[in-house]
Amino acid sequence: MIRERKECDICKKSISISNYSRHYTSCSKPKPKKKIRGVDFDPNIGFKNGTRKVWNKGLTKDDPRVKKYGDSISVSTKGKSGRVWTDEQKLAKSIWRKQYHLENPEAHPNRKLAGNRTKISYPEQIAYDWMVENGIAFEHQKQIGKYFPDFVIDNLIIEIDGEYWHNDEKDKLKDEFFNRNGYTVLRIKAKEHIQSRLSEVFSV
Repeated sequence: MIRERKECDICKKSISISNYSRHYTSCSKPKPKKKIRGVDFDPNIGFKNGTRKVWNKGLTKDDPRVKKYGDSISVSTKGKSGRVWTDEQKLAKSIWRKQYHLENPEAHPNRKLAGNRTKISYPEQIAYDWMVENGIAFEHQKQIGKYFPDFVIDNLIIEIDGEYWHNDEKDKLKDEFFNRNGYTVLRIKAKEHIQSRLSEVFSV
């Protein structure tokens, strides 16, 4: 059943006919002036097409009122869980998460991606599909130490490096760790022709 609606002449909101009288009575009553964040606000003229006027509209961060409000929010929320975290809280959370993943490796985000083609990047999907189609047995996101390489085939590790999410210095440390543990690392850039590179490696 579709209820008939009518637009309020005052606030321009769409109101169902059954509630229109009550809404109109409430909407037409004069409302007292009040202060919002230290700024005088008249609700009788502060609505236009059903939208409240924003006190800081058009103001920049250089405006003293905006700066004062921002500073007050920072002070009132700093250190409170779920709001603005302090550096100490961030460090404590980082240490806790690393320890948690050491004790519960199956809960690591990378392990949850293992074998889940729909959750990996498009370049990884190309490599994943190519190896499946060509009968290459691989382990996806296998844990080696604290790392989770993209694909592991025996003692060969294949990493698909995206354009933005890789750090050369960190990748170098990872490769050195893998090499010390008997693995050879092949890195393929996402912008390369991934299938051609894989064909060369596996002579397919």
